[in-house]
Amino acid sequence: MQFRSRMLGRLRPYILLFAALTAIYHANLRPVDSSDSLPAALIPFAVVLDHTVTLDRFAPWLHGHVWYTASIIHQAHGHFFSSYPIGGALLVTPLYLPAGLLVRHWDAGSLAVLARIAEKFAAAAVAALSAVLVLLLLKRITTTGWAWCLTFVYALATETWSISSQALWQHGPAELAIIGTLLCLDYWTEHRTSSVALGMCGVCTAAAFIFRPTSLVLLPAMVAAFWFAKATLAQHIRFLAAPVVGGVLLAGYNLYVFHRASGGYAVALLTGSTWAGLAGVFLSPGRGLLMYTPVALFALCAFSRRASSVRNKHNPVLTAAVAFILLDSIAIARSVNWWGGYCWGPRLLTELIPPLMVLMAVGASAIDRPWVRSAFAICALYSMLIQAVGVFFYPNGHWDGIPEGVDELHGRLWNWRDNPIDRTVRGGFYWEPYAIVGAVFTGGISAAETRMRELNVNPYEQAQPGKLPGTDRGLP
Repeated sequence: MQFRSRMLGRLRPYILLFAALTAIYHANLRPVDSSDSLPAALIPFAVVLDHTVTLDRFAPWLHGHVWYTASIIHQAHGHFFSSYPIGGALLVTPLYLPAGLLVRHWDAGSLAVLARIAEKFAAAAVAALSAVLVLLLLKRITTTGWAWCLTFVYALATETWSISSQALWQHGPAELAIIGTLLCLDYWTEHRTSSVALGMCGVCTAAAFIFRPTSLVLLPAMVAAFWFAKATLAQHIRFLAAPVVGGVLLAGYNLYVFHRASGGYAVALLTGSTWAGLAGVFLSPGRGLLMYTPVALFALCAFSRRASSVRNKHNPVLTAAVAFILLDSIAIARSVNWWGGYCWGPRLLTELIPPLMVLMAVGASAIDRPWVRSAFAICALYSMLIQAVGVFFYPNGHWDGIPEGVDELHGRLWNWRDNPIDRTVRGGFYWEPYAIVGAVFTGGISAAETRMRELNVNPYEQAQPGKLPGTDRGLP
């Protein structure tokens, strides 16, 4: 009994953190989704009900009701597959098992509507769990107080809130896998004989690029970390076993469905200008990381003299974090679609958030000076407010598509006078979900359906007819 009590006491802070963040992530009462996330929302139901990853059950209904179906579903071998990686959808499938027993006889249209609701719950759970792992990781690097502070920054002042927690994009599962990789690496640094930690490093690394193809750069980042940590050849092999197996399985699936190892994405899409892309993803008013998440600047504190002792102690995880940030930034910058299509903020840089948190934790002693701490607090609060705009206001203002789609007129990304933040704030609060939920309590499901029609709310309608507001035509 005492053991169970002590165990519950240890777990209670993490359980409360998970529950609190889950509640916050659901506070807008809607998914901030896109066409990109629709296949991931449907695949768990396909697996639970039909024991397959194909979308054959849904394809006829989608072709008849969702005009962008051709861009998100790929037909091969007489079946319909997601045009996007399916790893994240498979990760959350166990969460759908209870619902699967209740909706087994539902028609495809009803399931498709339920899928939009279920994906928000799944995405929020993955994002909240990733925050719990971030706390575990950061407590190994810095003080408990700073670990908690940076965990809330990760959860609420970055794209983890406005992107990962809102829909089944690939970013949330990828963040979870990257954090798991760094956590296992730091554990291995302390316990060099732990083959389990090495194996889990490999499993999480493989999961990262299975969930999101651009996270393949985590593999060379980890190899660099083990190299500088003077790992033996046998340790390198133990680590690489899972990524090799995962890579073979992923390439096999992609070759079968898409007839190319890269899957639904062409390598030719990484042919943009590196410097122009870097300027865009970090500095542009349309998508710049430092415009939407300026608190990221404090990652530079990891390289101050005050942080030298922590750098030395956690050198492998620091090496992996820095290498991943550099490689992933270059990969995204070289994308011909570095702005990520119709979305809120620097969506394609979401995977940088976990390693940036590691750098902030390493540099916490440098941040913990009066004037630096004040600047950090101001930037963190501003970043949180910007993410809240994306959660509670976007897509009002419809900056992505008006007066012309950003995918067609790229120069709009550098328009300081007409930028997404200002336009979205002026567009006003997205209040319709609250009206619909209120109708449920006052008149039941039928009243909610009527209210949805009155408000012209359609879970599969895009902001600009004839365009693909959520579609990323470049990287996933």
